[in-house]
Amino acid sequence: MTQADVAGRVYSTRSTIAGVERGQQVADRIFWQRCDQFLDAGGALLAGYDAYVRLKQRFDRERVEARQLARWGETDVGIQPAAGDLPAALPASTGNAPDIPGPVTVSALDPIPDPAGVDPALALHWSELLRLLAASHNVFGSRQVYGAVCRELAIVRRYRREAPDDLTPRLLAVEARWAEFASWTADNLADVNAAAHWLDHALTLAHRAGDKRMAAYVVMRQAQQAVDRLDGTQATGLAETAETLVPLTDRDRALCLIRQAQGHALRNERLRSLSAIKTAHQLVSRSMGNTADDPDTIGRHCTHAYLRAHEGYCLLQLGHAAAATETLETVLTDWPGDYRQDEALTRSWLARSYAATNRLAEAGAEGSRALRLAAATSAARAMTSLNQLHGRLAGVTGSTEVVDFRNAFSLVASTTRL
Repeated sequence: MTQADVAGRVYSTRSTIAGVERGQQVADRIFWQRCDQFLDAGGALLAGYDAYVRLKQRFDRERVEARQLARWGETDVGIQPAAGDLPAALPASTGNAPDIPGPVTVSALDPIPDPAGVDPALALHWSELLRLLAASHNVFGSRQVYGAVCRELAIVRRYRREAPDDLTPRLLAVEARWAEFASWTADNLADVNAAAHWLDHALTLAHRAGDKRMAAYVVMRQAQQAVDRLDGTQATGLAETAETLVPLTDRDRALCLIRQAQGHALRNERLRSLSAIKTAHQLVSRSMGNTADDPDTIGRHCTHAYLRAHEGYCLLQLGHAAAATETLETVLTDWPGDYRQDEALTRSWLARSYAATNRLAEAGAEGSRALRLAAATSAARAMTSLNQLHGRLAGVTGSTEVVDFRNAFSLVASTTRL
């Protein structure tokens, strides 16, 4: 069996298999869980991985303690942040507590900042770091990013609380963007409670910072979460609020309109949905006519490709599966390679469009392509969409592509939160 054969069976890549074989890459626990199932290892591979993780954690802890002793002599291992820095639970109305990493230990090597010593350049540093993490998230997914984001948020919060008054609004604005990003990563891990918590927190921070454009962006994201819940009424209302909250840049306003279009589609309001999409395209075209985007633009990912993908979603929801198929096929022929999670979601919509037009073999084949991307990038939103395809194809036995997709989806779904 070749490396490519194994990669195909555990929904990874040949380069990952090669890197693991050579000891040059450490795969995550889900990778080893799938390998364990595929190879019928009876839990031995998982046990080996867990033992490695415990050993690595012990090594890292001892290395930190050694550095502390070398610099400070005998000292406490860490200082716990103030109670309430990281929430233990959400209000009762949101359900169970979110899966938010526990309190972050502040090392003695990273002392509590002196207000006079908080460098104003930190705001720019955190903005640039967030941009890098967002690019990594688009390609590789949320699984490794979310914990890092939560830990960095605790650091931003600590410095912001100790900063002089004239720097506090800038750090509040930066913290709001990090909290929104934490919500996005949680969304893509299907942790709806944590996603809602971080988005509510981002809105509070944006209001405290006086950053009305960020507040509007957060409300637009709340509309997106309503779309994911298939709540067209709330999605439309929130998106309309976001659009009118403050004058927005063209791309940010286009995002509000595409959320309105999705809400209208969920309510079967065809003309309103298509009108909102048309206006969104006009806004993006106008933004591209400038030499550069407005520097205040937050939603720079809102391109014509992004809009066309969501246009396909709206057409599918409106019952125009053939038109959705044509739109989605076209946009995927030239999809940007650095937006793999969105590609997984878009391919899942195309697969569902094929199924709705009884092109079942193509639905199975496209579903498998979307599944490989979703598994590689931990794209839970794509997995939720593929779950609908899985149900739609139940009982179809005359197509090898459909059978392969359904079997593969069952395997991946067994290790993924939906």
